[in-house]
Amino acid sequence: MSEYEFPLVFFTVLCQWAIGAIVAVTALIYARPAWLTDEKRFACLRKVAVGVFIVNVIGSLLSLLHLGTPTGAYRAILGIGHSWLSREVVAFFLLNVVAFFWTVAFVFGGRRHALVKGISLLTSIVGVAAILVSAQVYYQMGSHPMWHSAMTHLSFIATALLLGFASLSIVVGAYNVEGEDKGAMPSLLPMGILLGAIALLVVILWYGQGLVRQDQLMQSAIVLFSSGLMGWLIFGGVVTGTGTAVYLLRKPSISVATGGVLMLVVLSAAVCGRMLFYYGVMSQSPWF
Repeated sequence: MSEYEFPLVFFTVLCQWAIGAIVAVTALIYARPAWLTDEKRFACLRKVAVGVFIVNVIGSLLSLLHLGTPTGAYRAILGIGHSWLSREVVAFFLLNVVAFFWTVAFVFGGRRHALVKGISLLTSIVGVAAILVSAQVYYQMGSHPMWHSAMTHLSFIATALLLGFASLSIVVGAYNVEGEDKGAMPSLLPMGILLGAIALLVVILWYGQGLVRQDQLMQSAIVLFSSGLMGWLIFGGVVTGTGTAVYLLRKPSISVATGGVLMLVVLSAAVCGRMLFYYGVMSQSPWF
C-alpha cells in the first residue's frame, strides 16, 4: 500500500474541486441572477458546468484504482448500514447522478431559470454531504489522532472552497477580459477563495501544535513539517490563494495565461496537502 495513496489523493482532490465549483456556481447564480438571463454569461457557466462534471467523473473513476479488484466495487455498498466507506461509495454515486442532471439543466434548460437554480442548490447540498461522509471515513479511526479530528472535515471543506471558488473566479475574470465587462466580479467569489485559504491555514496551524505534544500526533506532525510538500502547500495554497483573492477583489479581470498558472499552483498545492494527509499516517506502522 503506497504511503501517499495516489488514487485516493486524486479522487478526493478532484471530486472536492468539482463540489466546490458547484457550490461557487450556485452562490453566483443566487447572488447575481443576471448570469442566468444574459446569454453570453450563461454560455460561460454552461462550459463551466460541463468541465466540472468531467472533473467529478474522472475523480470518481480514479477511486476505483485503490481497489484490489475494481470490478468488485459494487460490493462496497453491502455495508451501508454500518460502514462509512460504503456510505461514501453511495454518496458519490448519488453525487454523480445529481451532477449529471445539473449539467443537463445548464446545457439544455437555459430558459428554465427556476430549474437551474433549484438543481444547483440540490447538487451543492448533495456534494457537501458527500465531502462530510468522505471525511468521516478517516475521522472514525480513533487510533490516528491526525485523522480523528474535526480538522479532517475542515481540510476537505478547505480544498473544496479553495479550488472551486478559485477556478470559477478565474473563469469569470477571464470572461471580463474577453467581454470587457469590468464590473462582473461578485465579491463573494474571491471571498470564497479567501475563506478556503483561511480554513487551510487553520488546519496547518493545528498540525503545527502537534509538534509540542507527546503522542502519535507529534510523530505525524514531524513527518509533515520535515517534508518539502508542506512548504509548497503553504505557498501554493495559503499564500497564492490569498494573493489571488486580494487581486481579484481589487481588479475583476485576469488574463487566461495568468489565471491558468495561478490555478495550477493552487491545484498542485491541494494535491501536496492531500499527499501529506495520507503520508502523515501511512508512513507510520502499525497503521490500524
